Amino acid sequence: MCQPFVSHCLFRAKSGFVWCFDTCLRFGPIALALLLISACASGGGKSSPLLPPGVKGELSQVKMEGPVKLRLKAEPKTSETVEYYHVAASRAFEGAEVRHEKTDTLTFTAVAETLKVDSAAEGKFTQAITVTKKDGTIGLHDFAMPELGERLEIVTDSRGKILKAGDWPPNSIFYVSPISLPDAPVEVGDTWAMQSSWLSLQDMVPYELDMVSILKGFVKCGTDTCADIEVNGNVSMQGALQQTLVFRSEWRGRILFALNAGTVAWSRVNSEELFAYDKVYRTVGSCLEAALREPGASSLLTVEAKPTCGGFVPPVAK
Repeated sequence: MCQPFVSHCLFRAKSGFVWCFDTCLRFGPIALALLLISACASGGGKSSPLLPPGVKGELSQVKMEGPVKLRLKAEPKTSETVEYYHVAASRAFEGAEVRHEKTDTLTFTAVAETLKVDSAAEGKFTQAITVTKKDGTIGLHDFAMPELGERLEIVTDSRGKILKAGDWPPNSIFYVSPISLPDAPVEVGDTWAMQSSWLSLQDMVPYELDMVSILKGFVKCGTDTCADIEVNGNVSMQGALQQTLVFRSEWRGRILFALNAGTVAWSRVNSEELFAYDKVYRTVGSCLEAALREPGASSLLTVEAKPTCGGFVPPVAK
């Protein structure tokens, strides 16, 4: 299976999905876990219809005075629990004829335990990521996550840059930052960009990610205030294959970043991919939703609610 780019539990609300292939034109998800998110990023008011049922109250607008710095935070001997839901619907064609249709779903729960905070290096911390529950056959390495029974130790900084990811090579998706945070404090309407590249682990195909984030506003979320961020991006294939194959991956997402907790409270991304070679092509529509469950004070959902990618509709072939 191809390796995807996705996030470690700390909030890879994965931001998109790419699809890899072999010479037999089989596909596997290359999940871009860059956290996050969904298409309609509203700055305030009532909850977006893309939010899951069970949101605690309304996401009422909050006015902030002056620019705000967005940074991840961690405290030693604390942990965070995140629930994920992923769905992908694919259709394969030869000419105008549909040759194959398939829908896959995956749910899993990941725990990030903070082992160390380096006081000598501002914002640098170490976490151990484990997966406690999984339902589905898709490999979690496709999301840059450990499988059940594995433990992934991550060293990152407060902007989400991965400094070390277990024994994975530095040119793998495990080193693609799971979240894009701006260098300087930002105000509503500000944008910032992130570009990253990696090689798929099995076939060494190079991919490049371009992502733009927009701060849409600030909203009340639980007992915290969240930055409401819209994310748009695309993934392109690099190298010789780019000249012979048609490959397109585009996605839009939303992330609610809790300012006081310094973590992602909720995120969702919807994506569409196309792969074509001669008369054979494949379309894929996917969604990844992630919800913080613990600590409960920063959780956006009620205890009963679950991330479900509500309203997800796979794309129609064009």
